[in-house]
Amino acid sequence: MAPVLQVQNLSRRFGQIVVAHDLSFAVAHGECLGIIGPNGAGKTSVFNLLAGVIQPQAGRILLNGEDITSLSQDKRTSRGVGRTYQVPQPFGQLTAFENVLTAASYGGRLRGAKASERAAEVLALTGLSRKADLPAGGLPLLDRKRLELARAMALSPCLLLLDEIAGGLTEAEVHELIVLILAIKPSLAIVWIEHITHALSAVADRILAINAGTRIAEGVPAAVMADAAVQEIYMGAVLNVAAVG
Repeated sequence: MAPVLQVQNLSRRFGQIVVAHDLSFAVAHGECLGIIGPNGAGKTSVFNLLAGVIQPQAGRILLNGEDITSLSQDKRTSRGVGRTYQVPQPFGQLTAFENVLTAASYGGRLRGAKASERAAEVLALTGLSRKADLPAGGLPLLDRKRLELARAMALSPCLLLLDEIAGGLTEAEVHELIVLILAIKPSLAIVWIEHITHALSAVADRILAINAGTRIAEGVPAAVMADAAVQEIYMGAVLNVAAVG
């Protein structure tokens, strides 16, 4: 059985700035691949390549065996690519339910009762049912993060791209988010960019460390976090190795 996502020799540069250089990796159903690297390492650009925001100059991206390299962002969404953003971007004047319903209707291409049912399902999944009728713009940060995840899940994705979803949360809130992501993990494949390494390591089966768009190390979380080359590119940044053993 082919992996959900296969990235083969992906490369992209903007002038002298390399954001991806000969990157290859794969993610299976029920698996989470974490991506780490210092600021400017190319992590978000890799996400934009996967989502179809920008196109590679070399390499291929396969989703469930289909070559989607040349497909636009909306066509990739229709194929099952869901994405969250580092800064939640809900429609602030709409309720949480209306935000998710919009995602189910347009991104998920559901109509009528089916769209409403899907919206209710993902609100329950993400712990937002009791806040379904509240304006999204007034929700606290953790709930806006949950809503960002709910909008992505409303698309019924086979691949979920999480962009620093734990950023800005307290330790207790990070723990709640970990529990939530672990609950949805068996139903799809996940690629997760995150600076909060102990959160990533609690969920990820493997971690890929990159710098200047180039693979530095890949493997189980504890091994990657302890890798000498990974430690060097972080230039002394504290990685919570004890939390990932």
